Amino acid sequence: MRKLKSFLGYTWAVAAIIIALVTFFGYSYFSRALAVATGVTVNPRYSGGEIIKTVDHENYKTDIHRPVFDALIGQTRDGFIQINWGPAAALPQVVSESFDYNADGKEDFSLVLNTTDGEIALTASNPSVLSVKKAYKLRNGWAVRVLLKRQP
Repeated sequence: MRKLKSFLGYTWAVAAIIIALVTFFGYSYFSRALAVATGVTVNPRYSGGEIIKTVDHENYKTDIHRPVFDALIGQTRDGFIQINWGPAAALPQVVSESFDYNADGKEDFSLVLNTTDGEIALTASNPSVLSVKKAYKLRNGWAVRVLLKRQP
């Protein structure tokens, strides 16, 4: 009986070390697999929402995210739309572009971004477009969030 207890104790100790090593080295794989299995996603207020359209310019791309009005329960009155430009090396010194965020066929706002100093200018032609929250320098490009008021 004493030999059986010793054998089981040593077996459990070796198994625990192996489990700890596998868990440590496979952490990123296991965490991604768990997130995919449970359907967990990053909150759109953090990620900017899903990309609904990509405009391919000759040297760079413009990614237009969906308008985000998400709240814990329901939707808020105020939200934003995120615009990304990249890659950073291919961006011109001044990026100027117009957007139709609600797909009604009319221009809603236009942005002029100076990529050297981060200055941003907004021209709104839709009353739902409020202002620019901020221009963000990303690892490989720029992002701008434009504040919006939800239309009824």
